[in-house]
Amino acid sequence: MKSLGLLGLITGLFLLISACGGYGDTSAKAPTSTVPQPTIPAAEPVSDGQLLFTNNGCGACHGSEGQGTGIAPGLAGHTAGQVKRQARAPLGQMPVFPPSKISNEELGHIAEYVESLGGDHLHMSVDNPGQALAQHHWMTLFALEDDSATEAIHHIDHIASKVTGQHLAQMKEAKEETEAGNIHDAIHIIENMLAGIQVEDLTPSEMQASLARSSVLVDDIEGALHHLDHLMEQMSGDPAVASQVAEIREYLEAGNIDGAAHELEELTGVAHEEEHEEEIGGHPH
Repeated sequence: MKSLGLLGLITGLFLLISACGGYGDTSAKAPTSTVPQPTIPAAEPVSDGQLLFTNNGCGACHGSEGQGTGIAPGLAGHTAGQVKRQARAPLGQMPVFPPSKISNEELGHIAEYVESLGGDHLHMSVDNPGQALAQHHWMTLFALEDDSATEAIHHIDHIASKVTGQHLAQMKEAKEETEAGNIHDAIHIIENMLAGIQVEDLTPSEMQASLARSSVLVDDIEGALHHLDHLMEQMSGDPAVASQVAEIREYLEAGNIDGAAHELEELTGVAHEEEHEEEIGGHPH
């Protein structure tokens, strides 16, 4: 009887151990936590343009993300073409960024980054109203030459809010031509108005020479030739100018951008002097 009692006790213990998963069973899993673990969002990839924007110090004036500062405007809304022109032939106080400092390829990446920026279209407050108005005319012109009708209309609307009379009528006409897709006609309206309000007393032929130089500096050869044609119309009969324009065309055909830009800079000065002499009766000022 004692043997049967001992056997029953051992059998009971064995069944108890089996029910609990077995003594020494290494396959048993530890309880897992049900507390959700925080996820770390993946970092947004940084584009080449954004890196170049930062590394070249653009954010020092325009803000780390192009949002604008007290010394330079926000960049949202500006086209790649405007960015390139402003870097190579800047308006206002912005320094020139020649190819020796930022290559055309690098500038292209920066321009693409700026064009991708979202947010409000902000402008720097300029103490001189005339200078601010002139800058908006230039930006309108650059936008039109870049086939960016929306950007051009933005600047036209800004100008229209500041002017009256014939100037306002011209801005309305420029907006209508732009909305109708008549970009070339709109360009000529803005050019004519720019020559009239430019605070630095810009003459029409000087403006065309300046625009040709700006086009050359951003490798817009077609645009440069267009402005040279208009320059020749305004200064027809001047053999010296005709000779210089022919030389510039040769530089452009040969791909000599530096030579063409240098000649255009000289031609800008020539145009300014000659037209002003005509205005005051042939006497230099």
